[in-house]
Amino acid sequence: MFNNLGELLCTITGFDSFSLQPNAGAAGEYAGLMVIRAYHISRGDHHRNVCIIPVSAHGTNPASAAMCGMKIVSVGTDSKGNINIEELRKAAEANKDKLSALMVTYPSTHGVYEEGIDEICKIIHDNGGQVYMDGANMNAQVGLTSPGFIGADVCHLNLHKTFCIPHGGGGPGMGPIGVKKHLAPFLPSHPVVYSP
Repeated sequence: MFNNLGELLCTITGFDSFSLQPNAGAAGEYAGLMVIRAYHISRGDHHRNVCIIPVSAHGTNPASAAMCGMKIVSVGTDSKGNINIEELRKAAEANKDKLSALMVTYPSTHGVYEEGIDEICKIIHDNGGQVYMDGANMNAQVGLTSPGFIGADVCHLNLHKTFCIPHGGGGPGMGPIGVKKHLAPFLPSHPVVYSP
């Protein structure tokens, strides 16, 4: 059942692997960022600790990045609510030797489908960072696009939203994270532990 759910989530999101271990969106954010940190450390890039976060990102993103020991660099938006791409480019280039990640919410908390999301992801990748997509608004993507197609490297899903699971008041939390192939070795292990 777990494997089947993981495969379905890979199809929906365009990712290669999923971990069902995080039990809430906030736990998924933390786990996803730690996957990125582990990836950089495995490459000898211990110094990569800068996380760029647009002001249009989900409000929990700066807290998650801070909990992971990252330095947060904020970037603004243009008059239409899109991420200011030139400001983002300057921030990425200024921090290219320390850039760990971009945390972006798509569509944004402004309700905007970022017109330049492909370019935004390319700027981050060109400067050595990974793209973390906050999956809080994933429902708006299903059937239209996917984080993996857009260019994200990791994303958590708030399945209480996507699958309409009761949330709060005792309802189950669920915040699995999906990743591209290069990050799969750093995913949290399976939540079921077999004992003899």
